[in-house]
Amino acid sequence: MFPDPDLFCEIFPTDVPQPVLTVSPSWTSPGDSVTLTCSVEPPSAGWRFFWYQAVPELSLYYTYELLAGSTTGTEQDSYILHGQTHTAGYVCRAGRGDPVFYTLYSDVKFVWSGGVNPAASLTVSPHRLQHFSTESLSLSCEGNSAEWRVMKADESGFMSSCSYWGQMTGSTCNTDTRASSGVYWCESATQSSNAANITTHNPEEAASSSVFLLLLVVGLVSGVLLIILLLLILRRYRKSKASSLSRSQRTNQSPATDHMINQGETQDEHYAALLHGDSCLYETIRGSGQREQGAVNPVCSSHSC
Repeated sequence: MFPDPDLFCEIFPTDVPQPVLTVSPSWTSPGDSVTLTCSVEPPSAGWRFFWYQAVPELSLYYTYELLAGSTTGTEQDSYILHGQTHTAGYVCRAGRGDPVFYTLYSDVKFVWSGGVNPAASLTVSPHRLQHFSTESLSLSCEGNSAEWRVMKADESGFMSSCSYWGQMTGSTCNTDTRASSGVYWCESATQSSNAANITTHNPEEAASSSVFLLLLVVGLVSGVLLIILLLLILRRYRKSKASSLSRSQRTNQSPATDHMINQGETQDEHYAALLHGDSCLYETIRGSGQREQGAVNPVCSSHSC
């Protein structure tokens, strides 16, 4: 059975605006100043703004405590926190008129600090900020408290405790396969720890990336080796072709060359024979009165040419 719509609207009026709180910067170093800004839609004059810190309640989520100087509200829609040293959540709302008409509270916005807080600390195991979605995480809380809870704010800003995506045992939260990217931190009734911005990845995606990278490297190496092999084959082919051409030229020139060599050798032999091997004979004819006494007068004598 559904409640009477008119009664529902009286208890939870739908025309009450909810302001939007922004923090800048959202991640700080110890000692930084942080600006809180509260906006009401649609904008109108006459609003006073009230500023709160979100105090962890382990049985609930948070209760709200007014910040200093915010008891009667501020005319300015911004509030500056000086010397922010640790992770903390903040809330704002606005009011106007007499009696005062208040808006709803804004959603809790956190200012994250990665610095070590001696009173409260978060330890992530395995000790890194990049994880796989199927990898189990152990988130341990340490500090001056007997009871802790581990919180997470996802990428959309939605906050949830370990009981929604893991199992809290003592001061340690062990995640299951539903763990996802987000900011994780520890809370007690009085303390908030340092925050860890953890990113989780699909295994399948990582495996695909690894296979692609491996194939890329293998392809590049294979391509280089293939080019080197082709260059060696081309070089060997050119050397073989040049050697064959040289032998062919020598073969074609051999008959003519041998003929010229033989002809030259024959001419040299003839010339040598004329110089050393043969002699020509000619006759010297003498008269009968030219005989010498006591000697035989030959008809002719031989002389070398």
